[in-house]
Amino acid sequence: MNIRKVAGSPGRRRVALAATVLTLGVGTGAAAAGGLAATARDAGTAALALRTASVRGALDTTFQRYADTMHDLVAAAATQPTGSLAPTVARIAGERLPGAHQIVVVGADHGVRAQHTLDGSTPPARTVLSAEPELARGLAVARDSGRLVASPAHVLPADLGLPPAHRQPAFQLIAPVHDREFRGWVVLAVRAPDLLRESLRGAGVTGVATVLTETSPDGVTHEIARWAEGGDPAGDASGTVDVATAGHTWQVRVHPTTALISAARAAAAPFTLLGAALISLLVAVVLLAADRGRTRAEARARQAAADRRADRDRHRAELARHQAAQQELREQALAAEQQLRAQEEELAGFARAAADHLHAPLHTIAGFTELLLEDTDAALDPATRGFLDRIGRSSDRMLKLVGDLLTYSTTSDTALKPGPVDAGGLALGVVAARLDHVDGERPSIDVGELPPVTADPDLLGELLSQLVGNAVRFVRHGTAARVTVTAREHAPGRVRIEVADRGIGVPEDHRTRIFAPFHRAPAAEGFPGTGLGLAVCRKIVALHGGELGVEPNPGGGSIFWFTMAASPVAPAPGPELLAADLA
Repeated sequence: MNIRKVAGSPGRRRVALAATVLTLGVGTGAAAAGGLAATARDAGTAALALRTASVRGALDTTFQRYADTMHDLVAAAATQPTGSLAPTVARIAGERLPGAHQIVVVGADHGVRAQHTLDGSTPPARTVLSAEPELARGLAVARDSGRLVASPAHVLPADLGLPPAHRQPAFQLIAPVHDREFRGWVVLAVRAPDLLRESLRGAGVTGVATVLTETSPDGVTHEIARWAEGGDPAGDASGTVDVATAGHTWQVRVHPTTALISAARAAAAPFTLLGAALISLLVAVVLLAADRGRTRAEARARQAAADRRADRDRHRAELARHQAAQQELREQALAAEQQLRAQEEELAGFARAAADHLHAPLHTIAGFTELLLEDTDAALDPATRGFLDRIGRSSDRMLKLVGDLLTYSTTSDTALKPGPVDAGGLALGVVAARLDHVDGERPSIDVGELPPVTADPDLLGELLSQLVGNAVRFVRHGTAARVTVTAREHAPGRVRIEVADRGIGVPEDHRTRIFAPFHRAPAAEGFPGTGLGLAVCRKIVALHGGELGVEPNPGGGSIFWFTMAASPVAPAPGPELLAADLA
C-alpha cells in the first residue's frame, strides 16, 4: 500500500501532525488549569462562608440581647406598679441596644405606663399609645399567641416628619405582659439600618457588604437595610443566611468587598493554560520544521539520512521537555490541593483550640457567679440578684455552645471502633440518665425492642442522647413530653431506629436544613440550644455509612430516624452505657 497516497501530500501530513500535537498540549493544559481553577473556587467558597458566618453570628448575638432584654422588661412590667416602673425600665435597658429607638410599656387599655428613649432623641411624652396598622396587628398577635413577635418593616411615627430620603425602615418587638391575667405589652422600636450597621461594626465584621431583606406574606421581597465595610462588592460571589427571632425571619445577603483569594492563586489557572498553549505551539512548530527537513533530505541520500536522525533526536528532546513541563503542572496542581486540605485542617484545629481556651474562663465565671449568689444572697437587692442570674444563665449557655462546638469539630476525627452493640440496653441507659436530670413534670419515654447493631458504642450513645434530648426539650410550654424509641428493618442487613415525639414539629421546608450547623427552625425560637446537636448527629451517622432524616409524626410532632448495620452476632454482656458516660 502506498502510504503517501493514503495520508495525502507532505504539506497535509505536516499540518495534521502539528494540529494533533497542539490539540493534545492545549487539552492537557486546559485540564490542569481547570483543576487549579476548581481549587481556587473552593478556597473562595470557604473564605466567603467564614465571612457569612461572622455576619450571622453578630446578628444572632444582637437579637439574643434583644430577646433577653424584652424578657426582663416583661418581668418588671408584670410585678412593679406604674409609679416605679420608669426607673426600672431605664436600668434594665442599661447599655444601649444597637439600633433601638424607644421602649414603651403599655397597659391593656393602651395607656402608657412608662417610656424610655435609647437613641438620644426627645420625643414628646405620651399617655395613650396610638398604634399604626403594623403595630396594631403586632399587638393583637402578641396578645393572642402569648409570645414575643416582630412587626413588618415600616416607618416609625417619630420619623414621618423627616424628608423621605432620611426615613429609615424600622420594626417593633412586642411582648405581652401577664400576671395571672393579661396586663398589656412591652414595645421596643428598632431602626433596621442602625441595627445592621452597629451590630456588624460592634462585632468587628470587615470585608463585607450586607443587604437585609424581608419577605412579605404575598411573597414579595423588600430591602430594609444595607451596610458595607471596605468599599463596593468585589466580584459576583455572595452568601445568604436567614436570621430569625420573635417568629419573624429576615434574609441577609453577604457580598465580599475584598478579594476572597490571593491574586497569585486567581491567576494560576489562566497562566497555566497560556503556558501549555505556548509550549504546544512551540512543539508543533518544531514538528513542522522537522517534517519539512525530512522531505527535503529525501533527494539527498546520505545527507537525508543524517538529517532525519538529527530531526528525530530533536523531536525526542522536545517531547521529553514537554513531558517534564506537564509533570511540573501536575505537581503544582497536587501541591495546591494539599495546601487547601491543610487550610481545612487548620480551620478545624482553630475551632478546637477556641473551644478549649474558652472552656476554663467560662467555668470560672459560672463558678464565681454561683458563689456570689450563695454567699451574699441576703444582702443583694432584686435587681443585682437578677443581673447575677442573667450572668449565670449566659455562662451556662456559652458553656453549652463551646461544648457543642468542640463535639462538632472533633466528631469527624474520632477513630471509629465498631462492634456488636445492644441498642436496646444502650437506649434504656440514655433514657435513665435523661430522667435523672429532669426538673418538674417527668416526660413519658418508652423504649421498644431494639435489635443489636454494628456501631461504635460511644458514638451511638451520643447520637441517641442528642435525639432523645431534643424530643424531651422541644415541646409546647406546659405540656409533658411523650417520646417513643422503636426500630424496624430498613433494608436487608440494615436497621432503622426511630425517635418519635409529640413536640413542636419541623416545617417541611426546614426538614433538610436543620441538619446544617447553627441552623434552627423558626418554631425553635424561645427554646435553649446552639443549633449544633443535629449537625453532630449527621456526622456520627455519616461515619457509620448510614442515613439520617426527619418525618412528620401523624397526630403532631416529628419522627427522627437513622439507619445502622445490623449485627450478625449478639453483643457481649456488659454494663449499660448511660448518657452521663458520654460527657
